[in-house]
Amino acid sequence: MMTTTNNLRLRRILDLSPVILLAVLLAVFSAADPRVISTQSLINIVSQATPVAVLALGALIVLLTAGIDLSAGVGVAFCAVLIATLIDSGLGLPAVLVIALVVMLLVGLVNGLVIALLRIPPFVTTLATMVALQGATLGVASKGVLVLREPALKFIGIERTLGIPNVIFATLAIILVAAVLMRRSAFGLRTYALGSDAAAAELAGIPVTRHFILVYCASGLFVFLTAFIMISRVPVVTPNIGGTSLLLDAIAAAVLGGTSIFGGRGTVWGAVVGALIVSLLTTALRIFGTDPSSLELYKGAIIIAALLADAAMTHAKARLVEASR
Repeated sequence: MMTTTNNLRLRRILDLSPVILLAVLLAVFSAADPRVISTQSLINIVSQATPVAVLALGALIVLLTAGIDLSAGVGVAFCAVLIATLIDSGLGLPAVLVIALVVMLLVGLVNGLVIALLRIPPFVTTLATMVALQGATLGVASKGVLVLREPALKFIGIERTLGIPNVIFATLAIILVAAVLMRRSAFGLRTYALGSDAAAAELAGIPVTRHFILVYCASGLFVFLTAFIMISRVPVVTPNIGGTSLLLDAIAAAVLGGTSIFGGRGTVWGAVVGALIVSLLTTALRIFGTDPSSLELYKGAIIIAALLADAAMTHAKARLVEASR
């Protein structure tokens, strides 16, 4: 009885492994340089984590089905450039956002249709979409760099309420809606079921093909939201905004937060904590004066070490679950 109780306690602790990892990194970095945990630094860490967190939510939904969307990072760049170009042409912001949202949902729809109906692997499908979006981004960005002066974007991305950037409140609202979607709606429950066992999900009456399509449409939605967050924070839009680096950060955030690349396991809050870890690494390395050319190298090495630690915790949890049966 005591062994079972201890196993349950250890499993609960291991469930919090992303939070523990974040706390350990904060303690280590603050010991190296107290500026890391200054009020302004912490606000910057959270603010910089916002686009990564939002894109990580899209990555989470796709990864839960054992898929991947390699086009998401370039999709953010394309969507941002599209929004900026349409605004520069004189179109009103509400109409621009509706157009951009519809376009990104269509991109997700195409990915989903090809994957679900033609049975082409997600890696290949979304890689092809990524290449297509790269070309489309350069085609749309005919004017090069664009500077947005929309008051609504400035209010969300730059202005503050009670000393906290409004972009944090906007992102928190997105996170809360995503948490409800994944835990309280049929879409979320079916996504977990599909990732755990697609054959069993189909036998249970879940429309597997349709749901795969919806999953990639959801990825397109979060690409749009990420682009919106990014251009509100940085109103100078270029074809290089977002891209592969942002996608890798988002996937790393989801995995660091406990999402399995084999599907069926992951949480919204875990992905958010993972995004904070990625943002903390970037901010801390800059505070330490790391050479910009070596920043990605050091960040990648630390993320790999963190992933190994997280994998060890996950393995330990699986052994505890097996032992309790």
